[in-house]
Amino acid sequence: MDPQFLVFTFLLGGVLLIFAEFFLPSGGLIAVTCAVCFLLSGYYAYQSWYSSAPLYWWMYLGGVVLVVPASIYGAFQLLLYTPLGKKVIMDAPTLEEVTPYQKEQARLEALIGQRGRALSLMTPGGMVLVNGERLHATAEGLLVEPDSPIEIVGVRGTRVVVRRVDDADSQNDSSLANSDNRQSEQGDPDVVDPFKLDT
Repeated sequence: MDPQFLVFTFLLGGVLLIFAEFFLPSGGLIAVTCAVCFLLSGYYAYQSWYSSAPLYWWMYLGGVVLVVPASIYGAFQLLLYTPLGKKVIMDAPTLEEVTPYQKEQARLEALIGQRGRALSLMTPGGMVLVNGERLHATAEGLLVEPDSPIEIVGVRGTRVVVRRVDDADSQNDSSLANSDNRQSEQGDPDVVDPFKLDT
């Protein structure tokens, strides 16, 4: 039989056995047979081309170096789409599975900066009332007395992190906001309107 025919026959047989190894349990028998096929293919290639056509021999070696890893990768990718592969190689968990309270955390993060009042003594955990909603909270730093004004500064798990604020700060914030509104309505007296200049 023509040695060149045996080169490609054993090479093709080795590639097919790579795919078979991924799908058929054989206790390693298929892998050994696959290695034998590649060795026989290389032996017949050496006999056919090493002396008479060295270019073909090196082209064969380069092809084997590309074909074998590509076959292993292709068989592995094909395995992923089979029911067996999905059982053996489980999908990575989704973000919702890793953080089951993701929606609740996003909702609480939207409340950062909101102010309310403590409903209980926070040592440091307790309850707060923000926008008419009772929330589990953790105090940042010192203890917070009941009915003290607080501000949400962060989220930890499914609890908000709060900080005690002074009533004076709350009143100053509201007065500053009112003064800004009045200035925007009346206009800045220091700014001269060029259209009202006397000619």
